[in-house]
Amino acid sequence: MLIAADAATVVMFVALRLRWFHARIMIQEFALYEDVMIPLAWFAAGFAVSLLIVYLLWKPVSKVVHRSHVRVLHYIGWGLALAGFVAVCGIENFLLRPFPMSARIEAKSATPPQGPNIIFIVMDTVRADHLSSYGYSRPTTPNLDRLAREGVLFENALAPSSWTRATHASMFTGMLPHQNGANWAAPLPAGPWTMADVLRSRGYETAGFAANFDYCQKGWGLARGFDNYVDDSNLLRHNLANTLLGTALIQPVYQRFWCFDYLERENARQVDQNVFRWLQHRSDRPYFLFINYFDCHVPYVIRRPYGARFGKVSRKLVHKLFRALQSKDPARGFTASERASLIAAYDDRLSFLDQQVGRLLDFLRDSPAGRNTIVFVTSDHGEAFGEQGWYSHGYNLYRELLHVPLIVAGPGIPRDVRVQHLARTRDLFSTVLDLADEAKGPFSRESLARFWNPNFKPLPFDDFVISELVPIFNEGGKVGMISLTTPEWQYIYNSDGRQELYRWTSDPLDQTDLAGSADAQATMASLRKQLIQLVANSSQPWRGPDYLFEHSSKGNAFMREVLAARRPGLSFLGGKHLFIGKSQFRLGPEESSLPAKPAPSGRDSLKSLPYH
Repeated sequence: MLIAADAATVVMFVALRLRWFHARIMIQEFALYEDVMIPLAWFAAGFAVSLLIVYLLWKPVSKVVHRSHVRVLHYIGWGLALAGFVAVCGIENFLLRPFPMSARIEAKSATPPQGPNIIFIVMDTVRADHLSSYGYSRPTTPNLDRLAREGVLFENALAPSSWTRATHASMFTGMLPHQNGANWAAPLPAGPWTMADVLRSRGYETAGFAANFDYCQKGWGLARGFDNYVDDSNLLRHNLANTLLGTALIQPVYQRFWCFDYLERENARQVDQNVFRWLQHRSDRPYFLFINYFDCHVPYVIRRPYGARFGKVSRKLVHKLFRALQSKDPARGFTASERASLIAAYDDRLSFLDQQVGRLLDFLRDSPAGRNTIVFVTSDHGEAFGEQGWYSHGYNLYRELLHVPLIVAGPGIPRDVRVQHLARTRDLFSTVLDLADEAKGPFSRESLARFWNPNFKPLPFDDFVISELVPIFNEGGKVGMISLTTPEWQYIYNSDGRQELYRWTSDPLDQTDLAGSADAQATMASLRKQLIQLVANSSQPWRGPDYLFEHSSKGNAFMREVLAARRPGLSFLGGKHLFIGKSQFRLGPEESSLPAKPAPSGRDSLKSLPYH
């Protein structure tokens, strides 16, 4: 019976690999080493070990079973065999499940839209100043550079926060984190419309592919409005990695003997394969496609067969970085050579990501539908490499974490234009809706397209960016921050009452804090007043008051000032009815059944996460 089971397993494995090979051929993407040789090696090793175990235990176990007259052992044996058969069938069904193609739902709009396709790409953890099109010394991103020449590049785009869920929620809703409420332990709550919500209501087919295996999972509210949303929550390796066995044994063995990386991480090539399959099976309606790539997140390890172009990072150094990030103190103590090694490894990941994004762009250029497609490429936040002693992200609001790439290209977009004006990535909500609407509806004034309009005249509302951060679970003595960036200054207010001031035009990495200078006091007071007034007149309800330090022992003074400055009705800036959250105000209320906060057990499990 065991021989038959082993034979069946071999047949099933070969069939699965042939089916996978056929699927890769169908999408014209196949890597012999990664798609066949690696799985075959793992299978051969596991199969050999299982045969060895069977060989060593067969005789003693069979003797005990045959000598025993206890029939329950026979029942147990048959039960185990049946359980194994059911498990194999379940795994086979899981692996052979059809890819979730586009749901053929009936659009809410009366007539199909005639607007362009929209592709919204978020390169997780990519800082702008490491793209060669932004002046970086290394040729990291030739494909993105080409896209920039075909469209508009924003030189000073800033994110609304420095970690993933908060920034995605802001880009998807056009609201600041204190308005949309997405927090470390809270999903995007009921109420705000998302890009996908609005576009699906207009008849667009919507699909999302997220590689960030935590903060972009559908349970956190970002999947609202998508006909299909593909993350790794249904993948076997993700669920296996999050079991007790996976955490205690499988993940450490994988990192020790194979690759020091997350077992469940999908690279950009794997994400693209799913995207290509969806593009080949979608409907004839215009589509909105969201893609989140996770390749530049720690650890910065390039898996075989992709070599390192700019340098290698040692396993010892990666361990050191992880230990530093899991401590309560900033990740200090790295030597200059270690820092250079981490940066080189990060650049390698970015270069690999650029190659895969280039494949997607080439696919679009060669397809008829691609010629009617507008592509947005940006990032949720940057990455720190010791500029203030910190590494990674999510700990502060300094410029290396807020300054992100932003490129827009496609029909109707001017070519080879560089915009120097400050740009808010949360305005991508209005921009996508504006460009998807050929009639140029009510979102045009808040759209980033205003900056490439030759007749554009800036108003005071165009000259600021607000970014917000609440410390993860309010633990470890870390403080929250809120930042106001203007065409010359970056002002930061900390929840412990401390203020910071940087002239980012001459100090792009916030190295010199001018808050203690007597000459800067008037400037700082003016920026503080402006920040309080802008927040006070942002649209309500405020679903995330933690971002305004509501529960901070010292920072609640900021919240009191904000409430005191709030005016009745809407604010008028520059003679226009403009205020933070106006795009949502235009759309009206939106209902959702998503719970506002996870259960207490969920909060406890989230606290164990070793990264942001």
